[in-house]
Amino acid sequence: MRFSAAGTLRAAVVALTMAGPAVPLAHAVPAAPDTAAMLARVRTLTAPALAGRGSGTSAVLAAADTITGWLAAAGLEPAFAGAWQQAVPLTGTGWAGQDLAGREDRNVAGVLPGRGSLADRWLVVGAHLDHLGRVVPAGDDAPPPGPDDYYPGANDNASGVTVVCDIIARLVGDADATDRRGIVFAFFGGEEVGLQGSARFVGEPPLPLDRVDAMINFDTVGRMTDRRLYVSGLGTTPAFADIVPAANSDGLDLSLGQGGWSGSDHMSFNTREVPVLFVFGGPYEDYNRPADTWDHLDPASLRDVAAYGARLVAAVASRPGPLPWRMVGEKDLREDGHVDGNRDTWFGSLPDFTEEIVGYKLAGVFDGSPAARAGLQKGDVLVRMAGEPIADLAGFTRVLRAHDPGDLVEVEVRRDGSPLRFTVVMGNRADRK
Repeated sequence: MRFSAAGTLRAAVVALTMAGPAVPLAHAVPAAPDTAAMLARVRTLTAPALAGRGSGTSAVLAAADTITGWLAAAGLEPAFAGAWQQAVPLTGTGWAGQDLAGREDRNVAGVLPGRGSLADRWLVVGAHLDHLGRVVPAGDDAPPPGPDDYYPGANDNASGVTVVCDIIARLVGDADATDRRGIVFAFFGGEEVGLQGSARFVGEPPLPLDRVDAMINFDTVGRMTDRRLYVSGLGTTPAFADIVPAANSDGLDLSLGQGGWSGSDHMSFNTREVPVLFVFGGPYEDYNRPADTWDHLDPASLRDVAAYGARLVAAVASRPGPLPWRMVGEKDLREDGHVDGNRDTWFGSLPDFTEEIVGYKLAGVFDGSPAARAGLQKGDVLVRMAGEPIADLAGFTRVLRAHDPGDLVEVEVRRDGSPLRFTVVMGNRADRK
């Protein structure tokens, strides 16, 4: 086990973050979330010592070590044949174009064994631990970044990490004999550079994937608007249709989606025919910006998501019987190239026809639109949407109308030559002001 400069900071919060009472892992509501402990973990992960947890850096390895310490203190068992971490060799380029060849991230995972007749079945509960790292100078004449010039990634995704840790703290002491699945709590590296950590996990899993009945992914859950929480993937197994709303005993405004393809680590499991749920707090103005700091999180959102998440995990873990995977595809589109589909779905952009380029260039973004809330800007060139390459306006429109209002859609744009990814919550034209 590697312990780094972050270890000193970690030691100060381990006892606080992982203390918790024994709670039955069933449909009963677990003990209340520890909001102060969740914020303490976020402050640890977003501190200057971890420099934004950029993929392929020593800082992200230090973050993995920090999380390893939390899992060990919680009383989990190592997931990877006696080890807590799994190396993730990186390929390709980083979000700012840096070469990742020869670098690596780490996955971190711990196990809570199952009980009774479901003990040989498994549930994976995950969150990605990496973010964007240090600020890259805007040009040759720009001053070099200082020690505090980094992307903290408090909401994306220190919030998901801390919520999963809170769930662990309240479920790990279970002494109930109720039948339930074992749970692998996994924290993935390499998410920001193409889901490389979760791809490694399913490619070399710590247990056979045919024994994994479901995966629940928490990403960007530290800020909600009007207590609205987005949960997608309900269509990937029939049981989710009643489990997901039944866990909502606190009156959250759940926005439910059927598909499991929105861009985060659950996609790696869905492609391996594992049912998935994606829990997401919604778009926010500080996305992928240095202003995504711990003090911009909403403690009430962390508390409410952790409470809901614990009930959701408990319900899926104890659900009797099989959870068969179902394919949820895009809406059918006409083969002759004409655009049909949903004309009510709203993205909120204006096309720029002044340049001959490959992609859909944004001449403007409407204030308050789904595109604006997700963080898209004038001048962005949209090159991929919902996994489909976008060559022009027609391609964009075709994919747009394959979705319904409320769907979560991953888009990739080029901004000043750099690739960026965003999750857009599609709107309804009827709600446009």
